[in-house]
Amino acid sequence: MKPTLLILAAGRGSRFGGAKQVTPMGPSGETIMEYSIYDALNNGFDQVVLVINKDVEQETMNLIENIPDLQTRISYAYQDLYIDMIPHHVQSARTKPWGTAHAIMSAGDYIKGNFAMINADDYYGADAFKTMAEFLQTHQENQQYSMVGYDLHNTLSLNGTVSRGISISDQEGKLASIKETHGIHEKDGKIVAQAEDGSEFEITEGLASMNFWGFQNNLFEEMKNQFETFLHETNDLTKDEFQIPTVIDQMIKKGMIEVSVLHSSAKWFGVTYKEDKDFAASSIQQYVKEGYYPSPLWG
Repeated sequence: MKPTLLILAAGRGSRFGGAKQVTPMGPSGETIMEYSIYDALNNGFDQVVLVINKDVEQETMNLIENIPDLQTRISYAYQDLYIDMIPHHVQSARTKPWGTAHAIMSAGDYIKGNFAMINADDYYGADAFKTMAEFLQTHQENQQYSMVGYDLHNTLSLNGTVSRGISISDQEGKLASIKETHGIHEKDGKIVAQAEDGSEFEITEGLASMNFWGFQNNLFEEMKNQFETFLHETNDLTKDEFQIPTVIDQMIKKGMIEVSVLHSSAKWFGVTYKEDKDFAASSIQQYVKEGYYPSPLWG
């Protein structure tokens, strides 16, 4: 059975200033998400599950309806801000989604086998999808996870700081640890990040996780367990997020899984800030000119 592609498309785009997942980028108005779907379906994936939110539901569905033959291969899941186990006065102050791990949990009813996960507003490249699909088709044991790791300098934004899951591999190419790291940017020829006390430190090792993961289906049960712990132990339920790198790090430390790091030397790009749009659009249109994609994308 071919793996499923899960696309996280429920972000509100607060820093970008709008719904990044439906923002036109290609020469015929295609979105970054459409190029990811195209690359996935042409490189080993069969089904697509979109995690969306009600704010951009109709825009997203209108976009998908224009993709030939996709209607029988796509499902929609919804990431809701409401969590029934949280007191109402706390819940009412929540204004942002609960994070990537919670978004994945929202899709649990639609995914039966193993699957890969990506962000809707990030461009990963066809080779990454091919490599991931091959891994998932040949590794189906519960403990066999994977991630695509990018060279950190290939993931920075020219327009502000970024957050990345910094991954450290062991000698066998397995993920030893991953830590969500914030305030990353280039400074004086070095890549630095912001510590919790506000100071800066240099990042000298590790690959960047751009949320391109390969999972087995047992992830869903473990996330439910960890989410309950998160809700009881996190400092601020109005803004703290339940992130997939933290879930994976805990599973590694428990000895539940091993994560193969599938290295990519490609230039990753996305649209964290509104100013990132021009670079992303020009990059995609250059790929079209070089013949990597047809124009229009869907014929």
